[in-house]
Amino acid sequence: MDVHFEKEKIREAVRKELKEQSEKLKRRKSDLILGKLRRRSEFKKSMVLMFYIAAPDEVDTKPLLLEALREGREVVVPFIDRNTDSLIPVQIRDPETDLRPGSYGILEPKRDVICSFDLNRLDLVLVPGIAFDRWGHRLGRGKGYYDRFLKTLPPHVKSFGLAFDFQIFKLVPTNDFDASVDRVITNR
Repeated sequence: MDVHFEKEKIREAVRKELKEQSEKLKRRKSDLILGKLRRRSEFKKSMVLMFYIAAPDEVDTKPLLLEALREGREVVVPFIDRNTDSLIPVQIRDPETDLRPGSYGILEPKRDVICSFDLNRLDLVLVPGIAFDRWGHRLGRGKGYYDRFLKTLPPHVKSFGLAFDFQIFKLVPTNDFDASVDRVITNR
């Protein structure tokens, strides 16, 4: 089996589904996913959370990110450093003032709020993806940012993938570079 070819087939199929999903349905499914996440004990007890800032076709994490900030939890979001080809976790306090549009059109931390963050402080990392399977294998967009980042997490830090129902496959092809998540939460 050609893993690269299989991954591209899955990406193509999921991108088609994502494009065809209405905004209303995406919102409803995102709300269901966030509701399930809220009820998880790992989420309830987490005081330092890493959220991704959703692309237009991803599960929208913004309502829960804002809720976490209002509750006094610490919120961390990714910054993609093109110079080092790495994902850098950055703590934010106010999305309105701490974020700006990045090179992929997705909000990311402004340069003046970027400072080192101790990964040992994290409790839970929320991870986007194109596809997942029931074992937590993940297929991203192909750049490897989350794969490299997830492999650096201390053992106590949990990682949850968030996905729409059609993003769950019986088996996601993987290679040595791919990292898995601890759990996947969907609208089903």
